[in-house]
Amino acid sequence: MSNKRRKSRRKLRKPAKPRQTMSQQQSIRMQQAVQAQSAGNLAFAESAYRALIAENVKVAALYSNLGMICARTERLAEARNLYKKALAIDPRFPDARMHLASAYEQAGETEKAISCYQKLLSRNPGLFTARYLMANQLKARGKLEEAVEHYLRIMQEQPAYTQAHFTYSGVHKYEDVNDPHIDSMLELYRDNSLGTDSRIHLSFALAKAFEDLKDYPKAFHYLKTGNDLRYGKYNYIIDGDEALNDSIIESFTAEAMAGLGVEGQASDRPIFIVGMPRSGTTLVEKILASHSEVHGGGELDYMYSLGVSEFLRKSGNFLFRPLNNYSRKAFESVGEVYLEKTGRLDTQASRITDKLPFNFQMIGLIRLALPNARIIHCVRDARDTCLSIYKQNFSTENYQFAYDLKTVGQFHNLYRELMAHWHRVMPGAIYDIEYESLTQNPEQEIRKLLSACDLEWQDACLDFHQSRGLVKTASFYQVRQPMYTSSVRLWEQYKEFLQPLFKALNDADHQNGSKE
Repeated sequence: MSNKRRKSRRKLRKPAKPRQTMSQQQSIRMQQAVQAQSAGNLAFAESAYRALIAENVKVAALYSNLGMICARTERLAEARNLYKKALAIDPRFPDARMHLASAYEQAGETEKAISCYQKLLSRNPGLFTARYLMANQLKARGKLEEAVEHYLRIMQEQPAYTQAHFTYSGVHKYEDVNDPHIDSMLELYRDNSLGTDSRIHLSFALAKAFEDLKDYPKAFHYLKTGNDLRYGKYNYIIDGDEALNDSIIESFTAEAMAGLGVEGQASDRPIFIVGMPRSGTTLVEKILASHSEVHGGGELDYMYSLGVSEFLRKSGNFLFRPLNNYSRKAFESVGEVYLEKTGRLDTQASRITDKLPFNFQMIGLIRLALPNARIIHCVRDARDTCLSIYKQNFSTENYQFAYDLKTVGQFHNLYRELMAHWHRVMPGAIYDIEYESLTQNPEQEIRKLLSACDLEWQDACLDFHQSRGLVKTASFYQVRQPMYTSSVRLWEQYKEFLQPLFKALNDADHQNGSKE
């Protein structure tokens, strides 16, 4: 994934302005800090805030704003303490409560996040953003009925809050063309004053509704509308990802990797689950995380971040080029820091999964830094994978290729090329698991998967859908269900609309959409 798309998954909220009394000079300094924080000068803002705190200034916004900076720079424990201090000064300060909830979310402490939102809403029931975020946390925990109640309340009290319509559509099964929610969305959709983001939300939601009703032409109409609008927000071109692919392939040869003599970190704790988005990575992680020895880490960006950090970055060099520019210590440090970061997620589990799909670009780095880590590669029919990607309105900006059928196919080609390279240069190091085989023969494939991870069989892995573990990805609803095969060959229902995709896929067998 190109650096251009690797942005923070959370936008930094605007810092709060002080509401309590300060001296005139302190107030000026506070405003300067707020302006610096808004402009992205976090170092200046942090220094100014800490100086004011040292002067014993008791202003809730001061502590809350400093907490935001700490959260932005991954100092989550300190951030939480600062938000709590802000609330001790002003228990009714909503910004601090929102930020505290967000910090708990980032730390994976969902129940504490939900409790924060509940306290906030008890005093501010009209804060629909807080209600929406709380509902999302309930959904991630598998508490769908509770989540739906809040989505419905938002849509009733604030019908123009289109995010709620979009998210609700993902957990609602449409069985009747006269479903009142479809009518509500269509009424909103006809409003010519509707903003672009709102129209995107409704387009994807309506596409989901009409697919449920098996009206595939109408579903694709709204799907294309939403994708065209989303794609139009970016200036994505495939060239950057092509250059990254070429750089990795040229650098990570078997000879170059062996010549470094890197031993890496001996730990076998990490399990990397890689592949294209929507290829079954969430399903595989859910299965593994149902095992008593495994903690599901979710989509962690640690390895990618380390790959472009001070350990490996060289001025004037594209990523990893040339490989012998870097010392053995650099790669060993990557492994050390990765283990340290993941170790904070769970101190008891013997294994931790990392299911960031784009780690397929990092396999060479993983192999050097963590040679005993397991690498599970999720494989799915290219047409179903690309269609499933095209059907998603992703919550981050890391998927700019996803909203155009041609670029989805082109990116898939790059992925296939790179995975073929990894299999050539490190034979036997990657375990492939096919989505279609997994859904058709779950017990057989799960047994093989566990064996590849050196894990004993546990029945809970077959009953993965009963686990209440956290699921944050677009597959949250699917992995709460028993294994099903209805998504296999779904591309056939949209065949007449997918010609740009078929033409983009390099494999001749795929170009007419007629073969596997």
